[in-house]
Amino acid sequence: MKTRIPRRFKLLLVAAALASTVAHAQSYPTRPIQLLIPFPAGAPVDALARAFGQAFSKHVGQNVVVMNREGGSTTVAWNALLNSPADGYNVLYGPVTALTVHPHWMKGLQYKPEQFTPVCQTFENIFVLAGAPNSPDTLDKVLAQAKAKPASLTYAHPGVSSSPHLAGAELFQRAGVQATDVPFRGEAAMIGQLRASEVDLGVVTTGFAISQALKPIVVFSEKRLPAFPQAPTAREAGYPVTPSGYGGLFVRADTPEPVIARIEESCRAAVADPAFKEMAQRLYQDAEFLGRSAFAARLNADAKSKADLLKTVKLER
Repeated sequence: MKTRIPRRFKLLLVAAALASTVAHAQSYPTRPIQLLIPFPAGAPVDALARAFGQAFSKHVGQNVVVMNREGGSTTVAWNALLNSPADGYNVLYGPVTALTVHPHWMKGLQYKPEQFTPVCQTFENIFVLAGAPNSPDTLDKVLAQAKAKPASLTYAHPGVSSSPHLAGAELFQRAGVQATDVPFRGEAAMIGQLRASEVDLGVVTTGFAISQALKPIVVFSEKRLPAFPQAPTAREAGYPVTPSGYGGLFVRADTPEPVIARIEESCRAAVADPAFKEMAQRLYQDAEFLGRSAFAARLNADAKSKADLLKTVKLER
């Protein structure tokens, strides 16, 4: 026989639970925060994340422990976040592709984008279409060469469905030329074939293009780069490619609102921190803050754009 609990006691239990949640949120944080990184130690995003973690720790008033959870095209870290308590003590730092790209092509994803809240954007990683020193020096020449010999143009990128891969695919699609993408396991693996011109071009980070003395042809950015003032943006060249090389902090969507607000406030201060800005500059990335609303709006628009693009770009499934 079931014991009936009077309604007034049920309401008291609910009120007590809510009071406990509010009290927890108001005291947050009371212990170290884990910063989940979906890349191995030493990767550019890892280096930037560690600098961010130090600045964030200073402004949130608690230690931040970096946890590298690489694998699964970044999905290992996202699954770890999803399976952690929604209390703000596990925060993911990384690019948006896991939410804007992966749901449109990956089978067996264990998460849905709506299960996460994008708290704040912290960085913009700018990619460059570049070639070896003897490659064509303008996009017009590249496209003319591609049209003269259809399907002969090749471009390298650091992984299937990565931001560089899709930036190149969208550019060539908008230009109306056929180009064959050549995936590698990271930028370092591209060096030999790019230098030997075994692949024509590569879509790479700004820092990589500089360190390898590659010839910049077009940049996927809203403005020209000081490092490559002669290289136009894709939009200037007539192709409004939507870049996706940006990211920031994410938590579970059911994290208490006061906790999310505290993380967002501390994130704003951390992005403005001189040490974080200096590291971003060293990595040729932009330290750029967007709050919850603006970050979510950008992410949603990007996801729709990528959904349309992936209807025509074939990815390994």
